[in-house]
Amino acid sequence: MQNLGLILCIANTQPPGTSGPEVRRACERAYFPLLDLLEEYATVQLSMHWSGQILEWMELHAPERLEQLFKLVQSGRIEILGGLHGGAVLPSLPERDAVGQVQLSLRWWRQRCDLRVRGAWLPYHAWDPVAPRIFGRLGVSFTVMEVAQLGTGAGGDGYWLAEREGSILAIFGADPLLGRMIPGASPKKVVEVLAARARAGLRLVTVAIRGEDFGAAIDSSSTRAFSGERAWVRRFFAALHDAGSWLKPVHFGGALGRLRPSGRVYPPASVQSSVAAASLGGSAGVVWQQLLADVRRGNDPSLQRVAPFLRIPGWESTLASSPEVLRLHRRMLRTSREVARLRSLLREGNSQTDDGDGLLAALEEATASLYRGQNGSAYVHGVDVGAQFGDIRHQAWANLIRAEYGVHIALGDSERLDVEQSDYDGDGRNEVIVRTPALCAFISPAQGGTITELDSWSLPGNLLNVRTRVGEPHHDAVLRGEGLPMLMEEEDDRTTVIIDDEDATDEVTIDESDRVVRMAGGVDLTRRLHYDRHVRGAFVDHFFGPDTTLENLRTGRYAEAGDFVGADYQLLAVNDDSGSEVGVSLGRDGNVQEGSALRLVRVVKRYVFPKDVPLFEVKYEVANRYHEPIRTRFAVGIDLNLDSSLGPDVFLETANGRRVPLDQAGELEELTELSLVDSSRGFRLTLSPRVPARVWHFPLETVSRSPRGVMPLFQGVAIYLWWPMELWGQEKKRIDLALSLEA
Repeated sequence: MQNLGLILCIANTQPPGTSGPEVRRACERAYFPLLDLLEEYATVQLSMHWSGQILEWMELHAPERLEQLFKLVQSGRIEILGGLHGGAVLPSLPERDAVGQVQLSLRWWRQRCDLRVRGAWLPYHAWDPVAPRIFGRLGVSFTVMEVAQLGTGAGGDGYWLAEREGSILAIFGADPLLGRMIPGASPKKVVEVLAARARAGLRLVTVAIRGEDFGAAIDSSSTRAFSGERAWVRRFFAALHDAGSWLKPVHFGGALGRLRPSGRVYPPASVQSSVAAASLGGSAGVVWQQLLADVRRGNDPSLQRVAPFLRIPGWESTLASSPEVLRLHRRMLRTSREVARLRSLLREGNSQTDDGDGLLAALEEATASLYRGQNGSAYVHGVDVGAQFGDIRHQAWANLIRAEYGVHIALGDSERLDVEQSDYDGDGRNEVIVRTPALCAFISPAQGGTITELDSWSLPGNLLNVRTRVGEPHHDAVLRGEGLPMLMEEEDDRTTVIIDDEDATDEVTIDESDRVVRMAGGVDLTRRLHYDRHVRGAFVDHFFGPDTTLENLRTGRYAEAGDFVGADYQLLAVNDDSGSEVGVSLGRDGNVQEGSALRLVRVVKRYVFPKDVPLFEVKYEVANRYHEPIRTRFAVGIDLNLDSSLGPDVFLETANGRRVPLDQAGELEELTELSLVDSSRGFRLTLSPRVPARVWHFPLETVSRSPRGVMPLFQGVAIYLWWPMELWGQEKKRIDLALSLEA
């Protein structure tokens, strides 16, 4: 049998905001036992990526383990892949930050281990055609991504050469079948598939695996994957040793020195399959995944002819399907520009202060917060831990806002009252951005004149960190299961399925989330699938007819009597009153249906942001422009969330002290004050209508992927303040609200 080289690439990463105890748990469960096992099996070589967060934690809390890692690296047993120190998605970054993160990773390993890192790990295999130029200029010579991402020119095996502006980058193609089999299938079966690859004439196979998947299953004991009856990794290493006559574990660098490239490729922008499917959204993602499965089966000759031309969507598709990721990404770009501004002022010596050391320290701290806020977990869907989690998004928001506020403090403008108009979200219409010493609000005339982002500097965080409820690829599978017995969670998180591949005809076990929708905890998910008709935000203007109820509003099946939600509002005026307050006025003439008749109604709202207090006001004027009277219900929708926390410390509270849990729906009457309270943080956000309002409230949930299967995830609380409204011909009514913040 022909010799076959095997590259095992292990990526050890943790999402943003992972606490110290959680990092320790992951290390002791998966990462550290793997280091111990490598010392026993001298013939096994691994290529590994360690995210900056884990490395920094090890420096502080497990220096002896870091020394163990350094020794294995220096002995040649482990090859290190650097890359983006903060775990960012490459195409999401401005090039200056991509270069900065790669430089930080290279510098970390050079300073601590005297190591020149030659390879780069791309989180979520997110490829950008400029990658060869970015990595090439920094001396990085190779990376790895899925074979399907390489495009039509990727014949052969091993690795290929990509080029940009004369810079060359070697790309190794990860084997998709083996990536799904390891560590679920039996080691014997894995070796059989590798033998089939060798018989087919392949010279090299690359397998890219998440460290936690390889080391130990989620919620396992710390030794289950390495010892006893479930010692999968040990048995796998033993199987590799037994096959040593023809199967040779190697490093990327060793393969580059021994093998010629299989050719030149120019991959289009792309991302790993699960993220790509989620970026297409709902049914489109399902169809695309089914198409890829049909290609793998190879039963349709006509499909095989076009298969080389199928393209995997790029990460940017996520921006079109995910409003919350789009907003976060735009804030990241804004923060990056602010950090770059501070860096430029320091470089040019144009700062207004002589405190150069202080500014340098502020720049370093802001840069570190920016890089943490760029962690890719907050910018992707389709993986077990991603932007579908409110706490993941919150960590990114908090770090970005912390970085930007740090720049303002360093430059002495944190107490300023500023207003600007720019196309912040790239929709072709200017937004109005108001910054006060307490908060920053983003007002979108093109989205119903709503506030789409409301940031508190002191928390820090985005108070509108909600997720719009949209279709997700696994929802079709949930609906197909309607009426069937609900699946209960198993301790193992594994299931036996058939892999559709000519080299794997037997049953193997893979991660259940790849093929099977599980209903965690026995929850009937079909009753939790609700979709929004508009992008979530604050101060969304509604007109409700008599048939609108709390229940049909919660499920998204209500009738909107007006045409104001998500519609274009005219920006009437932006007033900056000598630095004491900023006023932003918007208006729209629209229709409101009453029975079979349409009435012409004008809504004008004015946001007022004072400089010296952490609040703002919204002053509404609703006018009947028709000569006949109109009877309707006017409502203002406000969607609030910080980090998706639930529990006794987080609740809604009325003026009389009544507390309502966030995960309960209900109706409150004649309120002049309603607060969202997080007592553990000392945080209180209070809505104060001047005219007593009725309130409908309910939790926002999405049915999304998680490490424990597909399950409901809390995304925030929806609050609707509404008033019965009767307007005679040409009559106007005023409704004023105030929003104040204590943090």
